[in-house]
Amino acid sequence: MSRNYSPKTFLRQTPNHILKEYFRRNDLLKDIEFDKLGETEINPIFEAMDKLDIKEQNKIEADFRRINEMAFEKGILILIEEAGSVFHNVDLLPTFEPMKNHYEKAFWVFLNNRKVFDIASDLAYMESLGSWRSRKVGAGLVPAVEEKDKQNLADGVSEFYKKQGRGKRCHVDNYLRQQPERHCYFVYPEDYATTELGFDDEDKFYHRLRKPAFELVFIYRPESGILEVSAKGGKKDIERLQEIFCKAILGLDELPSLEKRPFDLSKLKDKTLQFVTEPTDCIEKVTVTMLRLDLPGIGNRRITLEASPSNEEQPVYALIEKALNKSHIPLEKALITRAKIQINFAARDGKKGKSLTFEISHPDRCTLKDDPIHQIAKKYLERWGFVGG
Repeated sequence: MSRNYSPKTFLRQTPNHILKEYFRRNDLLKDIEFDKLGETEINPIFEAMDKLDIKEQNKIEADFRRINEMAFEKGILILIEEAGSVFHNVDLLPTFEPMKNHYEKAFWVFLNNRKVFDIASDLAYMESLGSWRSRKVGAGLVPAVEEKDKQNLADGVSEFYKKQGRGKRCHVDNYLRQQPERHCYFVYPEDYATTELGFDDEDKFYHRLRKPAFELVFIYRPESGILEVSAKGGKKDIERLQEIFCKAILGLDELPSLEKRPFDLSKLKDKTLQFVTEPTDCIEKVTVTMLRLDLPGIGNRRITLEASPSNEEQPVYALIEKALNKSHIPLEKALITRAKIQINFAARDGKKGKSLTFEISHPDRCTLKDDPIHQIAKKYLERWGFVGG
């Protein structure tokens, strides 16, 4: 997740009283009379910030960028959700009600409940991730959350990456999200050392050794027994990381074997397939807009067919019939390895209806994210029979 950041736009959007409180707590900009400035009269503030020590400027920019990342509708909803969880039990709605905009709300939480803000920032980042590898590992397992368990996960991940010349150190954070219940683990192994070029506080040019961390995310869903992983790597790497998680956190002796691949798209061969939904989810239409087929025979033969929106029920199937007829191949003989599905939601609560388009790829990839509307789609992937055993 990376939202555009402009210092002047940020200052214009943030009410003066909350900027005043931020600078007061940091013992900065004492000469600025915030109460006498107009709400968009930001030049005196900007100019005063520009005269600060470079370390102070860097800290301010880092703080403002973090707040900016949460100053939008989904960011605010995540702040409300996390604050209201059993871990904090804080109702932000009465506090937020009189506030001017999302910037003021996000800034207020940053100043007054940093723990909620920090956790919500991680969760917002997780919701932005759009490439997950899934595997069924068993329903109803109880994830371990003690420090020693997280350290076991960190140690296992470190050992895995040490073979690649990185991962000497590793840190793990874990959070619980509800509706549906999912246990989220953020893992930060040390990456390859790199040389950073820049200027120090005395404006001298430097070469500095830096050891950044990279991020892995594991999500376990007890109800379905699915483990999702966001990480780079091939099939063997992902399976090894899944095994490390299952041993350290789920208490399993090994990674459970698969009777079926995580995503089974064979049902999409039936063009009359009914996408049954619940009225409470306000889904108007479900359309298969693209299918990729691996064809039998000698050599690697593959076709991808994508249909433009139309009034037809499932227009992509007409394209498939024409393509396969020319090749004299029955659809039953082909393997569907990727599908793109569009879900259209009805207007709700006075808001315009939304549309969600996502892809599923055989055997285990999905572009659905973790936000509420994507959770609805994940629920139906299981109900429609696309999630294997």
